[in-house]
Amino acid sequence: MKKVKIQKIVDELQMRIMDTTVYYNKITGEILNVQDDDFRIVEEDDFENDIQNYPEWQREHLKQVYDLLYNDIDNYIALPNNFDIKDSDIMEEFIETISDNNKKYQLRNCMWQKGMYRKFKDKLIYIGLENEYYKFYDEKLKEIAIKWCKENNLEYEE
Repeated sequence: MKKVKIQKIVDELQMRIMDTTVYYNKITGEILNVQDDDFRIVEEDDFENDIQNYPEWQREHLKQVYDLLYNDIDNYIALPNNFDIKDSDIMEEFIETISDNNKKYQLRNCMWQKGMYRKFKDKLIYIGLENEYYKFYDEKLKEIAIKWCKENNLEYEE
């Protein structure tokens, strides 16, 4: 079993997309991004005959998805997703680290309203805390990645 490279997991966690599950192959160390539609295609009754209807690049991917579902399920572990990682919680945690009450208030004002993520990011830039936030955010994702490794009995390297 390969050691997990924590930064590789953090990079994947930064790019989370709805309707996509990211899997780590604990044997090869490869990452497999699977959209819900990929599962639907592979689960169709006549998949093995229909696969020829897809372009070459997609066939290879769909074969990997097929192996994930039917042959190598024990080799793959799903990474945390948007339901496991709440960016809003990380934003609130960051706000609590700010000692300047005015800046803290401005960021709190962005929370829980329409467009809060965009407003929060814009406000970070405006008050000069963008770099600090992204360092904080990356550190939180690193903590999540390490916790995920420990929960799945995976050795890791930073």
